[in-house]
Amino acid sequence: MKILSVNVGKPKVHHLNGIAMETSMAKDSQNQIHVNKNNIEGDEFKSPNIHGTIDAVVYAMDSQRYSFWSQLCGRKLPLGTLGENLSVDKLNEGEFFLGDEFQCGGVVIKVTGVRYPCNRLNFVTGHSRMRDEFLNQDSPGVYFEVIHPGTIKPQDDLVLKKRYQNEISILDLYQTLRAAEQHTASNSQIDKLLNSPFLLQKYKDRLYRFAGQTKPN
Repeated sequence: MKILSVNVGKPKVHHLNGIAMETSMAKDSQNQIHVNKNNIEGDEFKSPNIHGTIDAVVYAMDSQRYSFWSQLCGRKLPLGTLGENLSVDKLNEGEFFLGDEFQCGGVVIKVTGVRYPCNRLNFVTGHSRMRDEFLNQDSPGVYFEVIHPGTIKPQDDLVLKKRYQNEISILDLYQTLRAAEQHTASNSQIDKLLNSPFLLQKYKDRLYRFAGQTKPN
């Protein structure tokens, strides 16, 4: 897999149907990005307690999906518009497993989770149902925490270095979260995730909430 664009953003005001929203979701392409353990230099967030947390410093998406989203929105969306730091050629969420460690340029990053989009997608794209459309696709992108900081630039390769398990991919996580939200997930699907030592607590909490289960003490 190859990095086609590296992107950072600062909060900007976007308007949709007469409503203003400030967000840093729409990011701009850079010559390179400097990735630290806690942040990417120049990447700022309106709500840092929610976005850009230490388990989600780097966000990667499949660049090839932009043709679909651009057609849906009726205009060409530049890479970075949907919030990704890394626009990756041919990223398949089914090939990224929780705990995987990847080398990208001078950086080592670990797969931690999946994006669950908010309505800021509507504002940055100008499409009032973009969040709903995004939710219904199986291309949510991948979140990473930073193991070893460094620099990433376009044309760097994203290369798997270590795999600790092959039971739960990012696609598995996303599809189970969606099924739990829609009350169609089986107990075995949910239990498989809840019993995994690789699943972050925030996703376990979301599963409990979606499934209407009581979180154990």
